[in-house]
Amino acid sequence: MTNKQNDTSITSRKVAQTILLAVLKDGQSLSSLTHLTDNIEPRDAAFARMLSFGVLRFYQQLQGLLKPYIKKALKSKDLDIQLVMLMAIYQIMHTRVPDFAVVDSAVKQVRKSRKKWAANMVNGVLRNFLRDIEGKEPEDVINELTSEEACFAHPQWIIDSLKQDWPDSWQKILAANNQQAPMTLRVNQQQTSVDEFIQALEKDSEVSAEQVPGLPSAAILQQARDVKQLPGFSKGWFSVQDAGAQFAALIMQPAAGDKILDACAAPGGKTAHMFELQPDVQITALDISESRLKRVEENCQRLGFNPTLVAADARAVDNWWQGELFDKILLDVPCSAMGVIRRHPDIKSLRREDDIEALVQLQREILLKNWDLLKPGGQLLYVTCSLLKAENEQQIEWFLEQVDDVVSEELPDVITQFKSQSPVSHGVQLFPVDGVTDGFFYALLKKSK
Repeated sequence: MTNKQNDTSITSRKVAQTILLAVLKDGQSLSSLTHLTDNIEPRDAAFARMLSFGVLRFYQQLQGLLKPYIKKALKSKDLDIQLVMLMAIYQIMHTRVPDFAVVDSAVKQVRKSRKKWAANMVNGVLRNFLRDIEGKEPEDVINELTSEEACFAHPQWIIDSLKQDWPDSWQKILAANNQQAPMTLRVNQQQTSVDEFIQALEKDSEVSAEQVPGLPSAAILQQARDVKQLPGFSKGWFSVQDAGAQFAALIMQPAAGDKILDACAAPGGKTAHMFELQPDVQITALDISESRLKRVEENCQRLGFNPTLVAADARAVDNWWQGELFDKILLDVPCSAMGVIRRHPDIKSLRREDDIEALVQLQREILLKNWDLLKPGGQLLYVTCSLLKAENEQQIEWFLEQVDDVVSEELPDVITQFKSQSPVSHGVQLFPVDGVTDGFFYALLKKSK
């Protein structure tokens, strides 16, 4: 664990600690805490994000590494001290910051807090940890852990669920979840081609990118960048969207004149993509959250599109539906988000096993209510960013048993021939294992005439 870069300021460590406390103590999501890095130097902000994301990504593993060195369990009110040590162990195990600098920064952080009494403990714990792992590679240290939670850095219930649903690939899924997701763009082909955009990236921003094979509008950046620093953002040349999410519009195949409902539409990437494929459509973008619907409006305005925006509960159709049936419906339903853990590592700490049953019931209600809004002969695309069969293929099997006028349709070649997919009963499951896509499920249903 040598050849490391210099540490950054105590400021970034304090901000990271604040973010982690908000997630682990108050149950807030990482995406709701981005404002906490707004008022510090960009370099410190980047370091704070790296620390907070890293600790949440490996939280169970870091706890397993720390536990043997804590003689007396810390009280819940001292979670902030525990987090100082977890951040330090994360840096030692997963970054190139020099070990001595990590320990020094951690101790200084505690000494500048109201809990100066803990400085000696933090110093002793971290030095003992370094002594015990001296000469070992990080992989060897991790392999000495005894619990599955610590070894795989996931809560046990997630491990067990993936074992049950994917007995041949659960370990690969868990490993993929612990990797940082790439920054993937969707190129607006109404404005430019993928090849032209990649050339502009390399020329104007010195950023390398590669087109995703099999996805005509997807480009993966070799290194994440602020979108505003990339060419054409304000002109609507591209949007940020995972490669797996880009299949939704391609499967929908919007045709000129189609009247389309995008239920649960925020933040609007799929709505905008359908417009990019076919501008001559009418899209109603619905979401229960007014603030999130504002993001749909902003994203579509930047790209030059104008959907009909509705802030409402997708289940309460009497409150918002105007009575005209839709040709196509996109249902990207609320789910456990088990397929996007690599992008949102706080899911490991915030999601609970008993959430799944409630989500399954919610998905069924949305499916049943919105099915009535579809024209005979129309298509409904059911989408989740989950890997759990209870939310995916089992949900479709249930729906097929409940409804008489439904037929399960074959999905188009663009997704069935994609390398990261696995055909399942009544749909396709995408996996994050090759690093290209998040874990999405797609099932296409047709209303019989």
